[in-house]
Amino acid sequence: MAHDPPSFTNLRNAVRLSFLESMERQSRRGGRLIEFPRSEVHYSAILSGIFGRLEKRVNLPPGPPGLPLLGNIFQMPTEAPWLTYVAWAKKYAHHLLNLPQAASDLLDRRSAIYSDRPDLIFGGDCEVGYKDTLPLCKYGDTFHLLETPDLFMDHIRLLVARIGFEISHGYSVQGRDDPMVLVAEQANRDFAKAMAPGAYLCDVFPILRHIPDWTGARFKKEAKECRKTMEALRDDPYNALKERVALGTAKPSFTTSLIQREEHPTEAQEMLYKWSSVSVYTTAADTTVSAMGSIFVALSLYPEVQKKAQEELDSVVGPDRLPSFDDRPNLPYLNAIVTEIHRWNPVAPLGVPHRSTQEDVYNGYRIPLGSILFANNWGILHDENIYPAPMEFNPERYLREGKEAADGVNPDPRRFAFGYGRRLCPGKELADDSIFICAAMTLATFNLTRPKSSAAEPQYTSSLICHPLPFPCSITPRSGQAENLVLLAVANGY
Repeated sequence: MAHDPPSFTNLRNAVRLSFLESMERQSRRGGRLIEFPRSEVHYSAILSGIFGRLEKRVNLPPGPPGLPLLGNIFQMPTEAPWLTYVAWAKKYAHHLLNLPQAASDLLDRRSAIYSDRPDLIFGGDCEVGYKDTLPLCKYGDTFHLLETPDLFMDHIRLLVARIGFEISHGYSVQGRDDPMVLVAEQANRDFAKAMAPGAYLCDVFPILRHIPDWTGARFKKEAKECRKTMEALRDDPYNALKERVALGTAKPSFTTSLIQREEHPTEAQEMLYKWSSVSVYTTAADTTVSAMGSIFVALSLYPEVQKKAQEELDSVVGPDRLPSFDDRPNLPYLNAIVTEIHRWNPVAPLGVPHRSTQEDVYNGYRIPLGSILFANNWGILHDENIYPAPMEFNPERYLREGKEAADGVNPDPRRFAFGYGRRLCPGKELADDSIFICAAMTLATFNLTRPKSSAAEPQYTSSLICHPLPFPCSITPRSGQAENLVLLAVANGY
């Protein structure tokens, strides 16, 4: 008899327990310096570039002049491109996609023609296989925070890996050296590099894909290595689970339900099952890690925010137990912190690019077939006309009522942060709950402080998914009682 996929309540509890286990050993040690990051945040949707073929420039959106045949390929920024796109919008008085309304009009309301993804040369045609994953396909060891706070980002990655593999394959990750985790981490690193603008010349000059392997071209060799990693991530956990299903020992999971759905699937069906199960993990891994890391950055940089949230937790939850998901409706300030994290540091400043499948006209501008559109989420979420004082981390902006709320100021950033139209992130609820319980558990049991000797602003990586760079932060238990709560909860498997 087929098992139903694990319930969302059980998944929530798994997130909560994993976080509790992560804190067990930190209370045995004093505060230590850990490393984290922060990035500027902004959302603005900008039509970024049209590549590959000659097009008449009649009524195209204004922008920097390009070269004959090559267009703007050498002008596309590789570092913090969302900032460059905001500057271009101001310089060329071009706000076609610089406002949330335009992003919504095109990517939501016209999603029928803007839900495709761009052609990936290195990541797709050069054997790697990223184009087969759901987000990019063509349309149609315990946390141990108490023991090693300096490795906190590693602990977060392990937590996310455990949740992801439990949901996707019913697989229990054994620790940071688990083979499945190592393969998944390598795949994430390969993906981040492959998606970086200009990382591979074949993405600029697609004809280079036809260069024979014997030439020794670097991108050809790396493509084969990336493909090998992707195949291992796609096949190994699936095949292991398939054996457990046959033996009757498989735990309920997303992929378990797929395997049990069809006793003799076709080769095409089974390949779809494999890529679907991989996507359950890969689409959430890096984004959730980034958002959780940003929680620690924000709380250490804004002690007054931390204090208010702790006071709210003390009032609602009290000192005798740990917070749970049932407390969420009664924690408006903490919920506002989670909301502000999505705005202050969007994990994907430009989102994943969209591609038009037919010619279109918007506000008098012609958008040719095959145009690549980036929703510059960083620009939208840092527009001072929409979010006053956008560089400030201010959860209270979502607690105001009256005229400001009625005028559309400070809208919920999740309407932009999780994608648009038919490519909306399917795991947004789980990601949001993971961030909430991470913040709630941390604030209930620990104090986060920034060393006085640290004056530099935290920095983030500049890639498709932005991660905090090493950032000093001292983590100490709030009290002996808080420490004991964590130890007791973990001992009881709660």
